[in-house]
Amino acid sequence: MKTIGNVLWFLLGGWWTGTAYALIGILFCITIIGIPIGTALFQYAKLMYAPFGKEIVRETDIKGKKNVSGIKKVFETILNIMWLPFGILFVIMHLACMILCFISIIMIPVGFVLLKAFKFVLWPMGARVVSR
Repeated sequence: MKTIGNVLWFLLGGWWTGTAYALIGILFCITIIGIPIGTALFQYAKLMYAPFGKEIVRETDIKGKKNVSGIKKVFETILNIMWLPFGILFVIMHLACMILCFISIIMIPVGFVLLKAFKFVLWPMGARVVSR
């Protein structure tokens, strides 16, 4: 079922969303300080190409809180604060699309995908896209 959902998602607009986030990631990778944000956006693009059967988890959930260095956590927090103005714009955009999807009954699965993406869009650093 997830394969059918991913194929329909990709054909009906997922390719556009994933490509847009990949291009934004490339723009962030132009500067040295933006490379970590760019790679995080590549993770998000991977989710947008095929969202069904994937989940967003924090690196501390994967490795454990004690196994992620404090320096890395501070660096990710600084980068997340730098990303925050863009994140707020993306959250507003996702919220508007999600509301439109939930209004139409046929687009409810797309609305759930956008809902799942909220925790990544606002704070992308330290998040990974993994298969279930």
